[in-house]
Amino acid sequence: MEDITIEELKMRIRRAAQCASVTLLAEQLIPLFSLALRDVGIYNSETIKQLQEISGEAELTLTGDEFRLILDLALRAKRSENKPRRPRLRAVSLLPRKK
Repeated sequence: MEDITIEELKMRIRRAAQCASVTLLAEQLIPLFSLALRDVGIYNSETIKQLQEISGEAELTLTGDEFRLILDLALRAKRSENKPRRPRLRAVSLLPRKK
């Protein structure tokens, strides 16, 4: 799923907009969960983690809202991959070093 494109995610979101529920194989959902967790951080991570726990089944049925949430978070994570990261700042002391 690392090779999924932003356009593919947008297309899936458009399709999911009309779904009340969706049944997918766990192997299709696990990479989407991984992408979604990259973006989530602490926000909504419990929802994603609960869905991951039940993804041990061969097939998983999600509500349309759950699937759209996962797709939206995966899209945000995918978009952030393309953004250049700002350099990390280093703290510098103004006091001279003691020898």
